[in-house]
Amino acid sequence: MPAVKTPRPATRTGARKTTAATAKPGARSASRSTPRTATNGTAKKPARTTAKRPAKTGPAPKAAASSAKAPAAPKRNPRIPRPKGLEVNYSGHIFRSRLEARWAVLLDLLAIDYDYEVCFYRVGDGLTYLPDFYLPGQDLWLEVKGPAFLDAASMAKCLASVAGPAPLPSRSAPYAPSGRLMLGGPFLRPGLGRQVHTLISRDAAGRAALSYATFDASGTTPVGTAWDTVAADGVKKARRPAAARLQALLEPAQAALPMDESVRAAYRFAATMAFDDASKTVSPFNDRDVMDRLSRRRAGRPLGLAA
Repeated sequence: MPAVKTPRPATRTGARKTTAATAKPGARSASRSTPRTATNGTAKKPARTTAKRPAKTGPAPKAAASSAKAPAAPKRNPRIPRPKGLEVNYSGHIFRSRLEARWAVLLDLLAIDYDYEVCFYRVGDGLTYLPDFYLPGQDLWLEVKGPAFLDAASMAKCLASVAGPAPLPSRSAPYAPSGRLMLGGPFLRPGLGRQVHTLISRDAAGRAALSYATFDASGTTPVGTAWDTVAADGVKKARRPAAARLQALLEPAQAALPMDESVRAAYRFAATMAFDDASKTVSPFNDRDVMDRLSRRRAGRPLGLAA
């Protein structure tokens, strides 16, 4: 008798598929609403649902006056950095610029003793001043500045150092106010005339008088009368001197005056001498005779060698 195959019962997986297929649409959502049972037999708590608070009802926000945005304010230009001079190692001093080194060479060639940056002085409210040179034989202060470096603060210091509330003193007894300061600007190319410099002195009314003067080993010699008088209250002005003013202060026109040939040669060498960029010194390839004369002085004083 042949064996009769009995049909295999439906698997559990198929039952699940059939149940899922034949289940009513609302059965799935109903089963999810019932709390689930944890593995230990306890029912899990349903998640808390926080009711939304009704929105606050207040006055309606005011409408903007204009939907167009105001134009943005123009950006200020960044402050121009102050230029920096090229340092020079000469005669025992580190000069802050080549122009200062040129003036030191001129003083040495004219056999004028000098002291370099001797002391800080307070010459006004918030103005602390370090003068460049003091010439003890002439009781004269010398401030060396290029046009790019003479700003409002520097000009206020120069004026106050002579005619301000706390003027610079002499560096010898009785240490009274010196009363004079000369501005040493760039050297002009040698010409037919003689270079003059701005001399700042105190006038009768307690203001600073600006005049021109020649300069050599004998000191300063005035040229004409004062061409301007300005206040010297020790207060920094809002703006630096204008370009025309800078030229009048630091680079005035040469005067048609006689000039000793040795003084002319000293000015010519100071204006045209070369520097060594690598060592930051006065180039040894300058005129040999002049360099030999300079080697007989050190730090603004003679070495005592025979001439």
